[in-house]
Amino acid sequence: MKKTKNLKRKKKQWKETGIFYLFHPSDLQRQINSYGYSFSMGRYVIFLLTAIGGAVGCGILFSLHWYFVVIIALVCLGNLPFLVLDGYKQMYEHKRFLDISDYMEQILYSFRANQKIVSALKDTGSLFEEGQMHKAIHQAAAYIEEGKYQRNLYKEALEIIEQEYPAKRLPAIHEFMRMVENHGGSCGEAIDLLLQDKAIWADNVLLLQEDKKAARIRVIFSLAVTMILAVVFHSVYRSMPSQYTIIGHPVTQTATVLYLLLDIWIFCKANREISKSWIVQESGEEEEKIYRYLRMVIEYDEKTERKRSIFWGGIFFFTGILIGVMGHPFFALALAGTGVVFSNQHKMGYRIAYDKVVKEINRVFPAWLMEMALLLQGNNVQVSIEKTIEHASAVLREELQNLSDHLKKKPDAIEPYLNFLEMFHLSSVQSSMKMLYTISESGSGDAQAQIRILVQRNSKMLDKSEKLSNEKSLVGMNSVFYLPQITVSFQTMINMVVFMIVFLGQLKI
Repeated sequence: MKKTKNLKRKKKQWKETGIFYLFHPSDLQRQINSYGYSFSMGRYVIFLLTAIGGAVGCGILFSLHWYFVVIIALVCLGNLPFLVLDGYKQMYEHKRFLDISDYMEQILYSFRANQKIVSALKDTGSLFEEGQMHKAIHQAAAYIEEGKYQRNLYKEALEIIEQEYPAKRLPAIHEFMRMVENHGGSCGEAIDLLLQDKAIWADNVLLLQEDKKAARIRVIFSLAVTMILAVVFHSVYRSMPSQYTIIGHPVTQTATVLYLLLDIWIFCKANREISKSWIVQESGEEEEKIYRYLRMVIEYDEKTERKRSIFWGGIFFFTGILIGVMGHPFFALALAGTGVVFSNQHKMGYRIAYDKVVKEINRVFPAWLMEMALLLQGNNVQVSIEKTIEHASAVLREELQNLSDHLKKKPDAIEPYLNFLEMFHLSSVQSSMKMLYTISESGSGDAQAQIRILVQRNSKMLDKSEKLSNEKSLVGMNSVFYLPQITVSFQTMINMVVFMIVFLGQLKI
């Protein structure tokens, strides 16, 4: 019975997320309604007619056979529901970002006034009269007031909001509130720090979205320009004498259809990038890739890698010599050059991995340091480091564990701090670790002064870190800009080859 229920649930989930789910207008309307927006079927009909008109227009411009026009029209109609949904999803993600941004700011101000999580939640919840955020805050406050929990009351309650809005700054705010609720103490300076951090994050998220919109406009402009070029080239071929024309040639027709389908895919991809979550910007796959680069750098054995590179490089090099002796100098030269490249590939691979790891450390280290500054308000350095390990980025986690283990053996030694990420020679990291050592050795009064200095240094690093995250998020969007130029070049080259074949064939006749 239980298996049957699970099977039905899986079928329902597949139905609601499958590739054909949005093709039915009522299902599309239901999905848009879940985002909190209304959807007009009359407007959707206009979109459908526009898509069909665009496909027919392309067929006329490029003199396509009717069955190719039908293919293009079907592809346009197949992508239309997703394009419509992406438009509403973009507005939905914008609203979610505004909600969580307002929540983080208000919860900190409210908590500063009374230092009680329930009161702060209720005060913040009054700002949201309805919607997803109002519901999440109400559930979290009710969970605390009910008093039933498994392990940690406040953690489980606030996780209701964190699961609904997985913003990377939110857990640090909630962790600080729990710490003050449980242990008390002054929280004014720490809240100022969190508000400053939140402002940096929010400003850079808005900047990222502006950059994405600008990149999307560039992609659309690139598509329009390349389309005009393709039409101009096609008009030239169409104006040629009938014996030289290639507009009806099967290869030309196929290449043109592929070009148009790729342009549709490029446009859809650009829209999909715009509709991505504003508050979740990191993927587990990307983190695993960076961790593999880290392992490559840490476990790098130059002697072993050099032998392997020389072996494969030698095969290409000596094969090139044999080909040269057989009378093929150009092919031999290419093989010899490939052999030289392979002989040094271990150095190039290591440098690529090293640079990527360094860039990732520069991106995630300031956020870790911010978490440390907050934890130091109520813990010593060693305990704070231990608490950051669980949620640390993969590129830092192993080094933090080693640092914690060494500090347990030698709590007063400076060497564990200096050895942290030592192989990457990052001055900002080394300077911050020396500061943490100084804090661990200072009295409570001196420690607070040192923490303030640490925070001041970290502010600029945080802003730079957010900009690095933005650059990382924009890589995919910026690469799309060049794709229309590649597709039109592909189509033009195919058409030129076909024209040369037809032209030379007529000369022989």
